[in-house]
Amino acid sequence: MALLVVRGPIFHSAGDEIAFFGWVRKIGAVQRVNNRGRDLEIHVRPGRVSADELRELRAAFHRYAMDTSDLEGLGQEG
Repeated sequence: MALLVVRGPIFHSAGDEIAFFGWVRKIGAVQRVNNRGRDLEIHVRPGRVSADELRELRAAFHRYAMDTSDLEGLGQEG
């Protein structure tokens, strides 16, 4: 399992936070996601992340104004 640690978004309401975590947890490649202060720990299953899964992660990051450069290596073998 790969661990991706990224700067988390700023949530504007409790519902906003619930929506974000619900979205990310529905992505098949994501095994677990946890808050660690201002950071998020995203546990990604071993192996290649599919193009659709990567697109969903990028969409969530973009919607919540997060830096998508941390996702660059996820579509690679390894």
